[in-house]
Amino acid sequence: MKSASFLVLLTSLGFASQAQPRAPVADSLRRREPSSKSSARTHQAADRRTASAADAAQQRLLNADVNLAQTSADQLPDLYDHFISTTRDERRRWRSQDWDAAGRVLARLNQRYEAVRTDLPLEERVRIRSLQGEFHALRGARRVTDSLE
Repeated sequence: MKSASFLVLLTSLGFASQAQPRAPVADSLRRREPSSKSSARTHQAADRRTASAADAAQQRLLNADVNLAQTSADQLPDLYDHFISTTRDERRRWRSQDWDAAGRVLARLNQRYEAVRTDLPLEERVRIRSLQGEFHALRGARRVTDSLE
């Protein structure tokens, strides 16, 4: 009985793939072009506002104006320490937008960590991983608290 069901399923998958023509990959990945110059300028202005807001959040959370893409491995542990200590201090006043901004800063920190982690001693890598986990635990606790209210 199971093999008959499997054959029916397998056969129907073959028919389903023939029924729907696939769009070329390039068409499905192509970005839509702005319809006018004014809409392009509007999108660029919004991108700049988002980037400046992200930079402000990064400066506040890390207590430093730093280009994370060029941060050395030796600097990362201190940046994670500043990040998590600021998170601990301010988390009770944060709204969901603040948590999202902090998540984006952590994502940029983590991206740099992945690029330079082999330059760090094991002890520092473990400490950074525990700080990453602490942030996610604090964020998860806040989500639970918000859902209960």
